[in-house]
Amino acid sequence: MSEFEHVTPEEAGIDSSAIEAFLREEKKAGVELHSFMIVRDGKIAAEGWASPYRKDLRHPMYSFSKTLTATAVGFAVQEGLLSLDDRLTDLFPEYCPPVISDHLAKADLRSLLTMSCGHKSEMTMAEAERFDGNWIRAFLAHPFHFAPGTMFQYNTWGTDLAAAALQKKSGQTLIEYLTPRLFEPLGITDATCASRNMGDDFTKTVQGGGWGMKLTTLDMAKFIWFLEQDGVWDGKRLLNHDYIAQMSARQIETNNEIYNNGDIASNWLKGYGFQNWQCDVPGIWRADGAFGQFGLVFPQKNAVVVLTSCALNTEAELNIVFDTLLPAMKGDGAAEPLPENQAAFSSLRSYLEGWELPVLWGIRAPLLEKQYGKIRYVADSDAYPSVEDFIAGPGYFEKDGLSMKAVTFRFEDNVAYLDFELNKKTEHAAPAFAFDPFSPAGRTIPKGNEHLICHDDDPADAVTQTLAVGMDGKVRTSRLTRYNFTASGTFTSPSTFDINVRNTEMIESVNIRATFFRGMLNLEAVGSIPENSVLTIRDISGVHFSSQS
Repeated sequence: MSEFEHVTPEEAGIDSSAIEAFLREEKKAGVELHSFMIVRDGKIAAEGWASPYRKDLRHPMYSFSKTLTATAVGFAVQEGLLSLDDRLTDLFPEYCPPVISDHLAKADLRSLLTMSCGHKSEMTMAEAERFDGNWIRAFLAHPFHFAPGTMFQYNTWGTDLAAAALQKKSGQTLIEYLTPRLFEPLGITDATCASRNMGDDFTKTVQGGGWGMKLTTLDMAKFIWFLEQDGVWDGKRLLNHDYIAQMSARQIETNNEIYNNGDIASNWLKGYGFQNWQCDVPGIWRADGAFGQFGLVFPQKNAVVVLTSCALNTEAELNIVFDTLLPAMKGDGAAEPLPENQAAFSSLRSYLEGWELPVLWGIRAPLLEKQYGKIRYVADSDAYPSVEDFIAGPGYFEKDGLSMKAVTFRFEDNVAYLDFELNKKTEHAAPAFAFDPFSPAGRTIPKGNEHLICHDDDPADAVTQTLAVGMDGKVRTSRLTRYNFTASGTFTSPSTFDINVRNTEMIESVNIRATFFRGMLNLEAVGSIPENSVLTIRDISGVHFSSQS
């Protein structure tokens, strides 16, 4: 069973009107859902994608990745490659500090999975830089204040360390290791994971098991259903029951004086298993990623719910699921089918067919288009990022090695075309993870990789990329270096042209304001998520150009 059968919501014991209510309540709460999928009894009861997101596109998972990493560790334990009792000092003796504290000496793989290795605070990228970018050496040198297994503190670096242990023992990356054991049996063919650079002392990068994976919504649902089914797929056990039981159970309390500083929402204070969270509703547990990437397991309903989104109020996002979908699931365990409700089903289908995220639309301005069109504006600096780096937004971890040199606007047939001229900045691609997404201090090329930056204005290295912007209330799609971008825009004043652009493999939209003033052009980019988190701080917000004389 590499694919799920589709049924109506009523056949799965869920009233279609409850699913539509769930979608409308999420929107009312300010949650920008990108997709959802409900699987019950191994069948898809409902699914949907808000345009321009699509079922074939991967979506950033952020810390949802952690649950996949814990699953990979489970396979390694099952095969005898790793043990939950493996001490960190034995796994990485070459990176241990000169003096090993009693707590560090006892820290083991289990304590990484339960986020209770003994750290009082998360390590910063600045600490890694003090060890020439070797974050494993920095992690082991970070103070271990508590006895392992006694105090929960959220720790993404710890999950990455578990991925590093797996890579060291197996000789394979996280994706490579999971492919024959999990991805191939489940029919998952398009998983990717960004990597964390090891700095001076590690011959390989380590894939970001705590943050870096992308899967399609369907593949996320397959994975969560595999966990709900206790590690069994298509009647065959892949991962043993004992590990899944430990993974899904509350292993440690999260409501403590270190983690809970007074503003932690309730669904994060109910306990933690192996890289997953317990929920307010007893018996429900979840994989959980930043901005609302969720894989919810409902054992008592034989169901899972997967959500991708761009949300800040993720507590509300979860509670709406519990308030609308959970009570609508009729039957304990297996579904109790409902009579078909054609009116409710047609209404839901109509909602999903028209489900799209907001676009910009305005009246065409021929005089302004003529005034600003076909003028070549040249960058005032040779240090600007590429257009893709400039507009990609959170979830974009790989620089493309280009630099904006000039831009020209063209207006044709309800479309504005921005032709960007770029120069190549690197002779070859930098390591896949050249900065730390969790620390402003880490947003630099790590020490030891400076040689990769070599500004080169040779015309042979010039690249031209065009961003198409719909001006008729419909987005246009452009392929830049690695990704597709959809964009819509309009003149909002005689001197400003606003663009809403979205990388369809990232989570947020980016608003670009082009301001024209006396032969100058300024482009300012502001993400839809406030820049109050280290996950959303942008490298640069504005770039400046002068018209060519």
